[in-house]
Amino acid sequence: MVYIRHDENCNPVSPQPGFTTVTRFGGTEGWSTLTYEDFNSDYVRHDENCNPVGVISSYQRHDENCNPVGVGTYQRHDENNNPVLA
Repeated sequence: MVYIRHDENCNPVSPQPGFTTVTRFGGTEGWSTLTYEDFNSDYVRHDENCNPVGVISSYQRHDENCNPVGVGTYQRHDENNNPVLA
């Protein structure tokens, strides 16, 4: 089976997406060797303004005003939601 990408009118597009052939799982006890085509080889990530984003950065959580939210230290709580200090 061959993957063919189409446009919104169902016409094949050019160029077709690139792919790499990947082999996984072989040699592990109980697993078969699986070979498949990975079509993400020419994937380019874009930001919200449609600009290409080169390096994938780590996840940064934001609040409702789009301000970055830092990661706090872990605080254990009891069954009444009171902080446990030791």
